[in-house]
Amino acid sequence: MASPAEKNNYYVPVHNQPDPLRLPRRIAADALDRIPEPYRAAYIEEEDPTKGFELSTRIADAIRDGEAEIASLNAELAKIQVEGPAKLATVKKQMRDDAVNETLQVALTKAGVKTELFDAALALVKRKAEFEAEKSDDGTYAVQARTPFGLATVESVVQQFVDSDEGAAYRGKRAAPSAGNSFSQLQAGLKAGR
Repeated sequence: MASPAEKNNYYVPVHNQPDPLRLPRRIAADALDRIPEPYRAAYIEEEDPTKGFELSTRIADAIRDGEAEIASLNAELAKIQVEGPAKLATVKKQMRDDAVNETLQVALTKAGVKTELFDAALALVKRKAEFEAEKSDDGTYAVQARTPFGLATVESVVQQFVDSDEGAAYRGKRAAPSAGNSFSQLQAGLKAGR
């Protein structure tokens, strides 16, 4: 059986306290200041103001739930404030790396590197120079190569690699002139000379 003190109090489990908060079911008008500030709104004035205030347990529960949700959101916000900049830096680095790789692949294609050897050629070219990607106002990246001799275009670094002895194995075969056209022209020339 509940004691008179338990009947006259309402216990609210609070998120950041080990013991429940004890709220009297009725308080005198001058006792409202002793109630924790967030829970003062749960007290409703009696019809006769001299009798004080009566606790609305439903409002007290809503305040408790709201306080717990605010604490949870504040904890998430603190976590985001700590982890957010690191995640943003990682995403920005990945975007720059992607821009460098895409620019290198375009340059490798233009230089005639065999597509099946792109990954190996890409790794070797990256050893030859350091690549920088600057984001422009329109959201695209301008990629340049930093060599021991200063800044250079990606295309020139790739072409220099492809033209080197080391890059020779990565070159595709140059397209030969169409045999049908040359043969036809040769035949036409011979016939005209008869």
